Amino acid sequence: MRIVLIVAALLAGTWLTTQVRAARAETKLTAIAFEKGDAKDAQSLLTADRLLNPDHRPDLFEGVIKGRRGDFPGAVAAFQKVTSAEPENIEAWGLLASAAKRTDPRLAAEASAAARRLAPPVR
Repeated sequence: MRIVLIVAALLAGTWLTTQVRAARAETKLTAIAFEKGDAKDAQSLLTADRLLNPDHRPDLFEGVIKGRRGDFPGAVAAFQKVTSAEPENIEAWGLLASAAKRTDPRLAAEASAAARRLAPPVR
């Protein structure tokens, strides 16, 4: 019984450590993407965040960072990766529409329509 408890405690500790590392990477990525932080660490943070997170949030960060750098085709590709994997992600559709305005107006219109379709009705 003690061995089971020890193994469970070790697994829980490992999981918590992983979650803390993921949260730190996302906090730094948020600063880079939205608060004009230092973008030189972005790639290593994105790599760590992808390793530690099962969702596509790192791809959203990548798209925002690329868009801020003026790489709109790269931003569009990052956002399209998210919309393909998570077609109900309204945030991704809105960001895709914004980035695509500079590269592909037809895609921007489609993404805007998808975001509107997913938006809750205003009463």
